[in-house]
Amino acid sequence: MNILTIKKLVKAFGGVNAVNGASFEVTGGKITALIGPNGAGKTTVFNLISGLIKPDAGQVQFIHNDITGWFAHHIAKQGISRTFQLSRVFKQMSVADNLRLAKPSTDQELEIALHTVGLEKQVLSKLAGELSYGQQRLMEIARALLFPHKLLMLDEPTAGVNPAVRKQLKGILREAKSHGSTILLIEHDMDFVMDVSDHVIVLAEGKVLCEGRPAKVRKDKRVLEAYLGK
Repeated sequence: MNILTIKKLVKAFGGVNAVNGASFEVTGGKITALIGPNGAGKTTVFNLISGLIKPDAGQVQFIHNDITGWFAHHIAKQGISRTFQLSRVFKQMSVADNLRLAKPSTDQELEIALHTVGLEKQVLSKLAGELSYGQQRLMEIARALLFPHKLLMLDEPTAGVNPAVRKQLKGILREAKSHGSTILLIEHDMDFVMDVSDHVIVLAEGKVLCEGRPAKVRKDKRVLEAYLGK
């Protein structure tokens, strides 16, 4: 079942169409990757879905609701949780307090969330700023997982992290999927995308260039042209 449907979405900034008629669907219980060269409109699409900005045209349908143009907190309450391309950690707050921003939780619940992303319970009392960058990214994913959600949106989860954390992230996403999570992610690491995704959507110049299973997308000449130039 499709839980997210994007129809002819348009968003312009200063006369430039960052998103120019993009349409796609996200299937429940699957990992879908949204890829494309720099400037393709990926993060803008994420911001439109999550209500941080409003579209100029088009529609965002989540499960049975048209959420186009809704305020971000109303959309979140429908069950959409997300992370951001740049780390959004409150460094002067404890890890526990950072996690509780997602939802009020007991220490045991927080420990389980940390264990899910491979972090030890001992970090709960630390300031978030004391964690390494990779640990901060993992904490953000734990926070997103804690938030009651039907769709988890991850914006470049592997950005700036080392190969060990990237490998760890693959396991986290696969485990989340095995428990029924639906994941939509933006990612520039193509090996990561091709290894973990069930479905890949390629954006170029604000439109869907092609989509399909990873093996199909990898061989598409239009994708190579979009990334490398004709």
